[in-house]
Amino acid sequence: MHTLMTDEELFALVRDGNDEEAFRTLFKRYDKRLYAYCLRALGSHEDAQDMFQTISLTVYDKRASFSDGSFAAWLFTIARNSCLKGLRQRKHTVEFTEDLPPAEEAERHSGDFMLREALHRAIADLPDEFREALEMKYFDDLPYEDIASTLGITVSLAKVRVFRAKKLIQQTLSSIISELQ
Repeated sequence: MHTLMTDEELFALVRDGNDEEAFRTLFKRYDKRLYAYCLRALGSHEDAQDMFQTISLTVYDKRASFSDGSFAAWLFTIARNSCLKGLRQRKHTVEFTEDLPPAEEAERHSGDFMLREALHRAIADLPDEFREALEMKYFDDLPYEDIASTLGITVSLAKVRVFRAKKLIQQTLSSIISELQ
């Protein structure tokens, strides 16, 4: 029964009746995207797992404050604010580790590897407002309306930011793609 309901209908059950099954169903819809968002924002699996749990508790604790609108936008607003707060509270620097394939594997797939690494660098180097909008669109699969609501901007500005992010990435990668051909 719960699987046929919209996010907002499910959350109304959670808010009004503390329906735990509705809460589990709702979070199952978003768990992978929410975890991926936390992982991109925080950079480590351990921190992402901790933040995912924090967000789950925050959503449940603040369930009465959700009154109208898109549940996804509200959820990702909480996730964004929680991750930003977590980053501000970090007292140590995160070690940079790079997961590289074995040398012989890298040699066989060096073109793919170089392109993939260049893409990751190009996304990471985007201005924050462009990167965040792009990631929400393509990694979190959020509609522009939810991106706009989460970031506190207009829908048209959300579209512009994603468009500009794609253009910047295209410019950055064009020389690398030329070299690989």
